[in-house]
Amino acid sequence: MKQKLRAIFILFFISTIYLVKLSAQEDPTLFLFQLEDHPHAIQQVQPILKIEDANTFNWHDPITKLPNDFYSVGKNAFSTNSINTIAGLTILTGLLISVDNETIEPFRTSYKTSPAIHKWSKNISWLGGGEFHLIMASAFGGVGLVLKDNRAVRTALQIVEAELATGITVQILKRISGRESPQSASHHHGLFRPFPNLKEYNQNETKYYSFPSGHVSTSVAVLTVIADNYPEVSWIKPVGYSAIGLIGIGLVARGWHWFSDFPLAATLGYMFGKVISGRNSTTYNDDDNSSWSIYPDYKNGLGVGFAYQF
Repeated sequence: MKQKLRAIFILFFISTIYLVKLSAQEDPTLFLFQLEDHPHAIQQVQPILKIEDANTFNWHDPITKLPNDFYSVGKNAFSTNSINTIAGLTILTGLLISVDNETIEPFRTSYKTSPAIHKWSKNISWLGGGEFHLIMASAFGGVGLVLKDNRAVRTALQIVEAELATGITVQILKRISGRESPQSASHHHGLFRPFPNLKEYNQNETKYYSFPSGHVSTSVAVLTVIADNYPEVSWIKPVGYSAIGLIGIGLVARGWHWFSDFPLAATLGYMFGKVISGRNSTTYNDDDNSSWSIYPDYKNGLGVGFAYQF
């Protein structure tokens, strides 16, 4: 517990120092926009991303934007343009399933026999969990509020949104696929038991929760959001994807996942990340501008409103 708290403090501190340094730069190419004397007057300094209004994000965006996230990803996933992607994912996942037992064996053996690998796998896989992602969101949000950096605040909100959107989707898919994890496998490739009984699932999660990987999916979504909000920071993607690769190895070593659990997870994370950060980008162009959203309604007391844009 002490080691985890220490790690949390160190990571929060490093993230905060980096963001403070980034926000303190005088080079205008490192800024997306700046606020003038009037709180609603925004001057665009560098058109890295086109923001219709940098103050349009709200504290409730991670919740109220979710319906549109699900709608947009679902629409894109089942469009005719995605046929090749779906076919490729299916083939890749099938090929990996056919060799799953052979590919995970060296990692599982090392995890069981080496105390160092055992400890490393636990630590690295923790970086793919929700706790670490919320620490990152807190770092961005804290610095953004202190320094009045709208880009950092927006990034924090989008990290939370990415975590929720991918997390909910993955949990639904896990309960649909019902695949055994390596540590509970009754078959050397892990059986699929579609639509397991919910009570049975909750009592024996390791027998059903393997496909797809929530750690990888949410990590890719969060990385995509951060990279798209800070496109001028060139090391984010190579460092981030390398870290996600190590997280995947740690999950395999612990027996939580097979390698075949990762392609769909990574694709889902990338799609959600792009939809969420795409609201800021000039390159985000959807011919179908329809979308669903929910919002807090205070007119007649506290309530919830629904809107459909077309």
